[in-house]
Amino acid sequence: MTTALFHPIRTLRENLSQIGAAVNASREYSRAGAIRACAEKVNPATAAIPL
Repeated sequence: MTTALFHPIRTLRENLSQIGAAVNASREYSRAGAIRACAEKVNPATAAIPL
């Protein structure tokens, strides 16, 4: 908490970095889900395999 008082720019940069990492992870998770959905249409036997 005190770090934010002394280094507001650094704290903002760290927060933006964490937000960016979360957005990238969400994007990759969504992309993987879309790829899996396409694969299940091709091979229904893989539908039973958990992620």
